[in-house]
Amino acid sequence: MIYLIAVIPFFLNDFSNIHASSYEQWVLVDYACRMASLLFLGVLVFKRRLKPGDLGLSLDGKGPLVFWTLILAGMTMAYCLVSEVLLKPLDGLWSAPVVEYDRESAIFLVDMTFGLALVAVSEEIIFRGLALSALKAYTRNPVVIALASAFVFALIHWSTGVRNILDCFVYGMIFMAVTMRVRSIAPATVVHFLLDYYLLA
Repeated sequence: MIYLIAVIPFFLNDFSNIHASSYEQWVLVDYACRMASLLFLGVLVFKRRLKPGDLGLSLDGKGPLVFWTLILAGMTMAYCLVSEVLLKPLDGLWSAPVVEYDRESAIFLVDMTFGLALVAVSEEIIFRGLALSALKAYTRNPVVIALASAFVFALIHWSTGVRNILDCFVYGMIFMAVTMRVRSIAPATVVHFLLDYYLLA
């Protein structure tokens, strides 16, 4: 139930992107949705209904985190290059009309630094850390966990088109595989930020 409540703002967030009249308005709603989920989880941690480890917030996982961050970066970049070749024809297919990034806006620099960090932290806490804790209550099968969490992660990008949905599904599986291996979202969070920066900034 906690997982579902935390995920809802991410689904609703895409509606703001479709109906926003300006880049600034979209950024405001996007940040508010992400912060709402993080605040909800923060309250549960404060009240001891959740432990930081339930969100993947651990730095003492198995394996050296720097090593796994580099491995994850390599896998992510390899897929990114493959996607650019194989999935390029799907660009724009079934994508909703959305507000474009405004590189002339005063908040663009903030969005490409703080904003992308917020995206990486919020999505990794919820779609890797919390998802892993929630799914482990039903199955210990790592393949099922990776597929189920990646499916939900792909769905929250429903307005961005077929290619991005497929990309998010694959990235979600790769990120979850490493998160399960090291028992921490640290590598996935760093690589998620760098990937988004590479793709958007």
